[in-house]
Amino acid sequence: MFQARPSRRQALAAGATTAALLLAGPAALAGCTASAPGSEGPDPLDAPARRAEADVVLAAAVAGAHSTLATAANALSADRAAHARALRAELHRVHPDQMPSSTAKSPPAVAPAVSSDPAAAQAALTEAMRAAQDEAAELATTLPGYRAALLASIAACCATHTAVLA
Repeated sequence: MFQARPSRRQALAAGATTAALLLAGPAALAGCTASAPGSEGPDPLDAPARRAEADVVLAAAVAGAHSTLATAANALSADRAAHARALRAELHRVHPDQMPSSTAKSPPAVAPAVSSDPAAAQAALTEAMRAAQDEAAELATTLPGYRAALLASIAACCATHTAVLA
């Protein structure tokens, strides 16, 4: 059975709807949250930053392996690189004396093995975007102000990429 791909307008609308829903929850909870940027333990934005960096590497590998997915994968890679930079900037703002954990604890990212099947490679990108969206949306409800908005924006962008890839 033929399944129509969503139009660009539908994909953007899905992302905007997700963003609006995500922003409404954290705004209501911002004054009630116990999670503060200076609290003890690892910063909650570190995991989404590492995920964004890994997604950049995955998308670049898929773009290199499958010319039919290159346009979508390159756009995804550019957006996830911007997410990683924004998250790292916020981490540095809150903890200026700490080295980024991706540099301090991890070796340089190695390109993951990409399936020779374009459908499987596309599915891997789609799953990565769903996981990133879920992580950012869940975390956004626990953080105040700018951090919640940053994660809501990231979740909306990942939702848009998921819709485009599906």
